[in-house]
Amino acid sequence: MFSSPLRRALKRGLKPGGDLVEELRGLDDYVISSKNDALAVCRALETLPGDRSQNTRHFSTPLHELTGLFQDVDGKQCPAFDVLYEEGLPELIRIFDEIVEDASEEEIDDLLYVLKILAMYGSFEGAQKIVEAAQMEINCDAYMWHVILSTFSEDHPQRDFVLKALSDPLPSGFLAIGLLDSANGAAIHGTLEEHPFDSPGGTQMLTQWLQDTDPEKFSYAHSATAALPFISNPARDQLLALAMDHADSGVQLEAAWAAGKLGRETGLKVLAQFCLDVNHSDMAQRYLEELDRAELIPSDAQDEAFQAKAEFSNWLSHPNELGRAPDSLEIVDHRQIAWPPEGQPQPMWLIRYTLHDETGLEEDDVDCGLVGSMTWCFFCYKMDQRPPEDVYAIHAYWEMENAELIDEHEVTDPNEYAGMLSQWTGDPLEAPTITQVTEVSPKLNIPARFVAVATAKLAGQDGCVVLDGPRSTWYPKDEQPNETIDSVLLKIHVGHQLLGFENVPNRKSYLRDKAPSRTPEEFLAAYEKLLDVATDASSPDQKKQLGSHSMLARHFERYIELLTDAKQVERNAAVIATYQRLLLAARQASEEVQEEAFDSFGILGEGFDVYVDALKADSREAEIVGLIEAFEPHWQHNLGYGRLGRAAFLAGHGDIAEPFFVKIRDGMESYYRCEEMSMLAEIWYNRGDQTEARQLLIKCLTNTRKDFQESEYLSDRKMFAESYQYHRATYLRLFTDGEEDLAAQELPVDLG
Repeated sequence: MFSSPLRRALKRGLKPGGDLVEELRGLDDYVISSKNDALAVCRALETLPGDRSQNTRHFSTPLHELTGLFQDVDGKQCPAFDVLYEEGLPELIRIFDEIVEDASEEEIDDLLYVLKILAMYGSFEGAQKIVEAAQMEINCDAYMWHVILSTFSEDHPQRDFVLKALSDPLPSGFLAIGLLDSANGAAIHGTLEEHPFDSPGGTQMLTQWLQDTDPEKFSYAHSATAALPFISNPARDQLLALAMDHADSGVQLEAAWAAGKLGRETGLKVLAQFCLDVNHSDMAQRYLEELDRAELIPSDAQDEAFQAKAEFSNWLSHPNELGRAPDSLEIVDHRQIAWPPEGQPQPMWLIRYTLHDETGLEEDDVDCGLVGSMTWCFFCYKMDQRPPEDVYAIHAYWEMENAELIDEHEVTDPNEYAGMLSQWTGDPLEAPTITQVTEVSPKLNIPARFVAVATAKLAGQDGCVVLDGPRSTWYPKDEQPNETIDSVLLKIHVGHQLLGFENVPNRKSYLRDKAPSRTPEEFLAAYEKLLDVATDASSPDQKKQLGSHSMLARHFERYIELLTDAKQVERNAAVIATYQRLLLAARQASEEVQEEAFDSFGILGEGFDVYVDALKADSREAEIVGLIEAFEPHWQHNLGYGRLGRAAFLAGHGDIAEPFFVKIRDGMESYYRCEEMSMLAEIWYNRGDQTEARQLLIKCLTNTRKDFQESEYLSDRKMFAESYQYHRATYLRLFTDGEEDLAAQELPVDLG
């Protein structure tokens, strides 16, 4: 009997010793359509939850992988859908009930994923479980709640049940925002009879969000304002007044829409004014059109150049991009270009944005993006330091790549394409190495078909050569912005052909000196100002400065360097004093701030290794043990285990380090590439377990070599080779017969 790839993967994964997660990952983009496939998924679910202690082997779990298969069904009309609906959903609900009471943090994420699927499939029993979970407030601040509840915003069969069930009592945390946005969506589409927040408790929550002065919560105020047309008076007018006077212009814009929705001319006039604000024009015009008052859009706002800037500002403001409107916009180039693949002339704008630094620690963020065929900005390509022709070329190449008319790939074996080097007929190249190759579709109607880029030197000058037959070109490094990667030159070269650009621009004239504009004294003063904020429990910005990705973390090393150089402070003393000041502030902060402060990517996490090194260099190893005890409850993950184990190892406490390293070994697929495994082997060796140490290092070397051999990318191979050499050096240091032993194991000196 025929067995599909899915059923074979499930069978292998469910066997004793099988790895269900790995098997299902190998299916890639498998689509489920048959009844038998769906039945096999249901039978697999019947085996769960199983031994939950084994779920730390991967970054995923069997439940997560099986739940994800419900999203891979080929539509509601295929036989698989009914089977999963009738038999699969009850299994998901059963598993949810068995796990929820004592679920770990990772399992909670899986359960929220289950709720997402229950919402998608639309059964009443699934909706009941979602309501139950929401009322239990399971991880109520998780973003996944917004995803789950957004499903109920329009035509969902269980929408009215869910919104009504959660209206009294209303949930808290981000779960409440998810409910609010879902209800707003339904109300705006005119299909909601009663808004769940149209109650004393609801208006109290709306008031709190509108009065919150934390900029990170302004999006909550935005959602609250969107609800106002559907809230009863007298609360509505009081809330609308708060929204109109809000500190955030985006909330003010939403308030103008709400007033316009209620038929108030004042709101419509404010929307018309916002149309002339380049950072809000796009949305203001959409709102007036939605309200059937497009005639109020000022003529100046309909100018093509203005609209291009408004479109770019709106794009930049998205949370996935800059996350806020730029401070200024400037059109640096505008022209009609015959854009591929059709070659029809299109108006194109290149627009430079500036985002002013507000901290005194960084330069202003300046770059250039495109509005035309699409709106986009490559933040890492330094387009503001490139001639317009190169910018257009890069965008054209990238769009054709997305259209699958250009296929670019990294070269794993430069010798495979070495023959292309003969296409270069200029002066001899020094040490040319081909790194990227691209294939251009004939549909693009340019001479190039197979084009490669190679790093090299020409007459002692660093640069890249693009190999393209008689069109092969040398691109000197000093004509490009700093840190330009090889593939960008490939894009420029092919893109010029796509757009018919024949003249070579003066690239050097566009380069800009990036020397810091602030003196060391100014930088130190700015950093210490933020330090004061971070250590002030009364400051509303303390959480931001102590938390993930803070400016203090980003510039910690430079601050220490300047203290050392400009103020003649000894480095280790500077590190220890600064870190201890932050650590004390975190320990004394509120629970909410502590959660952020002790995050792996906050200032304490980012500076942890540097602080440990400073303590060790200052012969203060005893303090490291207390530090580990303070961080261990917060760092229950592989990154944390590695940092804590390394700290204990450096402090000479192998007994403390070992459990952390063992957790990495047991809970991480690619543990064998981690430096911590060499430390673990050394711990075992020092206490006399030399056989175990030898076996661990041999396994690390063997598996790392296998990864190297199977890798398709030079960048990965380089990383694997470095891991291999690290473990090899440890082996040779520990074992006097190391060279002979490794040779006998067929483990080479280097991986080539």
